[in-house]
Amino acid sequence: MVIALLLCTACNDFIEIDPPKTEISNENVFNNDASAASAVRGIYSLMMTNPGFTRAGMEEYTGIASDELISYATRADVVQFYNNSLAATNNDVLGVFWREAYRYINNANAVLEGLSKSTGISSAMRNQLAGEAKFIRAFCHFYLVNLFGDVPYLTSTDYRMNAKAVRIPTAQIYENMEMDLLEAVSQLSEDYKFSAGERIQPNKGAAIALLARLYLYLGEWEKAETYATQVIGNPLYSLESDLNRVFLPNSAESIWQLRPVIPGSNTPQGQLFILIGAPNATSRRVSLTPHLVNAFEVDDERRAKWVGTFTNASGTWHYPYKYKVGLNPVLSEYATVLRLAEQYLIRAEARARLNDVAGAQEDLNAIRNRSGLENTSAFDQPTLLAAIEQERRVELFAEWGHRWLDIKRTNRANEILSLLKTDWQATDVLFPIPESERLLNPGLSQNDGY
Repeated sequence: MVIALLLCTACNDFIEIDPPKTEISNENVFNNDASAASAVRGIYSLMMTNPGFTRAGMEEYTGIASDELISYATRADVVQFYNNSLAATNNDVLGVFWREAYRYINNANAVLEGLSKSTGISSAMRNQLAGEAKFIRAFCHFYLVNLFGDVPYLTSTDYRMNAKAVRIPTAQIYENMEMDLLEAVSQLSEDYKFSAGERIQPNKGAAIALLARLYLYLGEWEKAETYATQVIGNPLYSLESDLNRVFLPNSAESIWQLRPVIPGSNTPQGQLFILIGAPNATSRRVSLTPHLVNAFEVDDERRAKWVGTFTNASGTWHYPYKYKVGLNPVLSEYATVLRLAEQYLIRAEARARLNDVAGAQEDLNAIRNRSGLENTSAFDQPTLLAAIEQERRVELFAEWGHRWLDIKRTNRANEILSLLKTDWQATDVLFPIPESERLLNPGLSQNDGY
């Protein structure tokens, strides 16, 4: 693990807040509500500043590792993702995923430790910030465990403990996540008043939404349905009838968004995906695969509104067009992390698993009808599950690695990717534990296949 690096940068990273940045000395961070809130907001600023999995890294790397994106990059570390031939020495596995996730976890732990010692923060602010820190910790561990399998679950900034932390079983990681999220639900605000009405910090709905996803991944169908229902029934959220409004700041469908903070730019997704020229090895390095483009039904409005096309004399390429803006000094889009459509699909799958055919059809149709499609023709559990997988594919494409995680959790990766990837092996469903981390901490074992 890069605990040594994390601790060297933890203090500096921790005190960075949204531009204009203000330095806050450690001894003063938790003396009052304003400075403590700024410190927590600084974590979200880092998520949108540091090149990592929260700045379109999840979308790009899992998209090229699965069947969503074609990669035109020539840099060896990226080529390894596209060819599913990762080496344990891959710098992007370390820098984009492992290091950044543990950086945010370390900062969340620092918040919790600071709050526990503070006497100058109001009770309401203490609860909100503690809930956000626990949410961040669970959120980052969710991606770590689904990308790497067993990993350390860190709850302290103590470098002596963290330097020796070992991988714990996936089941225990999920238990820890569940505990963090349940506590977050009890502490977070119901609405978004604490963030000036903007959906750029997690509230109770965000924690409940992540719990619904967690229970879906665990196969706890009743709980997945219950928690998704809580979000769907919350009057704060509703499906946007206009697909072009889904990813706008504070859309009715958004549950949690990250606000871009780099001057002159909008979302990292827009910068990565939008083709204003032919794909190349650096600035426009991905496009959609024909497999995905052809997966849309004929009348699906998502094909028309969420898939862009660039054509020149050399050819035609399709790209994700959910975000319409790349580089622009006027901020008009936020990166959407959690949104309501996923909750409908979570509940549809949970209901299908519970043999509630009518309920699953109702949820599936809510998403299909919004996209201009007729009601589903699926009529029993097997056909419904196949229809839900298809709907997740075309609704959630190029968003937060959903496709990669979906085919992994349903044990479909081998069946799908072995037909598309020349060097595919079953062990490729997990990334390697970075070798540099294992040299620092010999207690970290390596995944099979590496």
